[in-house]
Amino acid sequence: MVMITPALNALINKFPDAEFTILTSPDGRRVLNNFHPKIKNIWILDRKKLFPFIQRKQINHDIKQAKFEHIFCFETKSSFTKLFLGSDTQLHILQNIKQCEINFAERCLSLVDSSLSKDQYPVFLPVQEDAKQRALTILQKNGISNDTFLIGIHPSYSGLRKKFGRNKKSLSHRNWPISHWGALCNRIKNYANEKGQDIQIIMDLMPEEKELGQAIIKESENSVCLITPPPDFERYKATLARMDLLIVPNTGPMHIGAAVGTNVVSLFSSHNPKDCAPFTDKKKLVVLRAEDFKYPDRGLAAISAEDVFQASKIFLPT
Repeated sequence: MVMITPALNALINKFPDAEFTILTSPDGRRVLNNFHPKIKNIWILDRKKLFPFIQRKQINHDIKQAKFEHIFCFETKSSFTKLFLGSDTQLHILQNIKQCEINFAERCLSLVDSSLSKDQYPVFLPVQEDAKQRALTILQKNGISNDTFLIGIHPSYSGLRKKFGRNKKSLSHRNWPISHWGALCNRIKNYANEKGQDIQIIMDLMPEEKELGQAIIKESENSVCLITPPPDFERYKATLARMDLLIVPNTGPMHIGAAVGTNVVSLFSSHNPKDCAPFTDKKKLVVLRAEDFKYPDRGLAAISAEDVFQASKIFLPT
């Protein structure tokens, strides 16, 4: 959902007098909440719902009744095009290309206008003022001032806590070892002490991820601060926006951090960054890929803590 935001902004500018309806998932609605006032409706397609064919039939009926002038489909699964059957609307459908060397966000943007670029339309999510205040309040309670150079790390990802349906190979491509996180945080704190800089490291995790955070704190010799406030997506975006640097594997928070303007060091294994790295200013992004290091068969573990520290140094105060 974050990766379609360049195309969405381009559409809003391309059709300045239009009103927009978005068809998305419950998670998509949360991501695009308050994205732009021209978005008048958000329709939900919940693929987890029982009897999905009933829901799809209703959506197909609603689309035909709405008589849209244009439909842009950024889903690449062919089953989604069935939602538009019987509609006279002009369709613009993203083609499914396997092993693509072009960023997915760029492909979506090109569907709107092939002449547009990342410099004109990077990924973007708005941050609400009241959410900023909630974020700052939590940070201040943890001893982090507005002047602190703040680094965020995100050691988790969706599916990490699943007991079933998770294979070891997939885990190695998504999960940077706790020992690596600990060594990195320790290295950054030593750097801060050497340079006399106020640099703090924070993990903003879900309450159920607290055990993972505590393990990293122990491994880092208390070099990182853990917060686990109640889930609040708007506040979470604001916290990412407050960070001066986010260090993160290939996960959703990587894209959200880029979309709120934060510098990002991202860690990849198996997946091609050319297809799915954050679609943002190259000056704000460093990508490290396991395949570019010795022993890539180890997955993300092939990237050492020192490798990540050296990549992060370009963003650190001196």
